[in-house]
Amino acid sequence: MNAAMTFGPLRALLSDAGYSFVEPPILHDARIFVELAGEDLRRRLYLTNASDGAELALRPDYTIPVCLAHLANGAANRRADYAYLGPVFRQRGGEVGEFLQAGVESLGRGDRAAADADTLALAIRATEALGLSDLRIRIGDQALFIATLDALGLDGPWRRRLARTFGDTERLKALIGRATNGAKHEGKPDRRAALRQARDLLEASGLATIGSRTAGEIADRVVEKAALAIGIGPRARKVLERFLAIEGTPTQAIRKLRSLSEKEGLDISAAIDRFEKRAEALAKRGIKLSTLSFAADFGRRLDYYTGFVFEIHDAARTDGRQVVGGGRYDRLLAMIGHGKAIPAVGFAIWLDRIGSGQ
Repeated sequence: MNAAMTFGPLRALLSDAGYSFVEPPILHDARIFVELAGEDLRRRLYLTNASDGAELALRPDYTIPVCLAHLANGAANRRADYAYLGPVFRQRGGEVGEFLQAGVESLGRGDRAAADADTLALAIRATEALGLSDLRIRIGDQALFIATLDALGLDGPWRRRLARTFGDTERLKALIGRATNGAKHEGKPDRRAALRQARDLLEASGLATIGSRTAGEIADRVVEKAALAIGIGPRARKVLERFLAIEGTPTQAIRKLRSLSEKEGLDISAAIDRFEKRAEALAKRGIKLSTLSFAADFGRRLDYYTGFVFEIHDAARTDGRQVVGGGRYDRLLAMIGHGKAIPAVGFAIWLDRIGSGQ
C-alpha cells in the first residue's frame, strides 16, 4: 500500500481541523538542536559538515524546524496551525534511525486549556484514523511541579537543578535524596558578603578577572555552591516525594493535589485550578477522564516544555514505546530568539510504530 493511500485519512483529518501542511528543510545548523534540547541529543543526531566547516544535522523532529519557519515568515505571536508528515532522523536503540513522523504544532493560541484539550482530542482521532482503538493515555503537567518548587521557596540553584531534572524520575528522586544530606549552615548564602570577598581577592591580586570571571560572577558561583551544599531540608524532601507519588485519573489527582496543598500549606492553588480547567475542557470534548492516567512525575527533560504533556500507547504493543507524544512548550520560540514566551502546543506520531505490534 503506498504512502498516499495509507496516510490519506490522516492528512484529511488534520487539514479539516484547520492545520496547514508544511515541509521545513531537512538540514539545519546542529547548534540549534543542541542548544535547545541539550547535549544528550547530540549523541542521537545524524551530523555532517558544510563546505565552510559548519556542523549540520538532519532534523531529529519537526517541532524546532516548524518553529524556525514560523519565525522566518511573519510575526512571532501570530496565530498559526501547522501540520506535517515526513521523514525525521534520530538514532534510536533497537529501531531504525530514519522514520516517518506526522503531527501538528499550534502557535499563538492564548486559550491554553481549550488548546490543550483540542490537541489531545485531535491526537486521539488521529490514532483512530490510523486504525488504533485500544489506547492507553498518560498525562502530566510540568507547571504543577514548578509551582511546588516555587511554593517551597527553594534557593535558585536548587530550584533550577530540580526543574532541569524533572522528567527523569529516577535521577530526580536520587537528587532529592542527596539534596537533604547537605552541610548544616545557618541562614542563606549572603551574596553581598561574597561580592566583597571577591572584590578584595581581585584587588589583592591586581587582576581584573580570575579565570575570565568578574567579581560578580565569582560571587554568584560562591553563593551557588554554598546553596547547593546546604541542601533543601527535610520538609522540602517530604513534600516533593509526596508530590511525585501522586497518580490516578485527573479527578483523583486534583483531590490529592488539593489535599497536599492544604496539609503542607503550599500556595499551588492557581496551578491546580489550571489543571482542573483543562480537565473540564477535555471532558467537554468527549474524552472520558476515567480513561486518562495522570502521573505527577511525568514530564519531559527539555527546558522549553512548560505545562501539559501527554503520550498515547497502543495496548497491542509489548515494548512500551509511545506511538504519540505531545504537550505545551511556551518557551521554545523565546529560546530560539524571539525573546517573549508564545503559547505553543502540539503532538507527534511515530508512524513506524503504528501496527508494528512490537
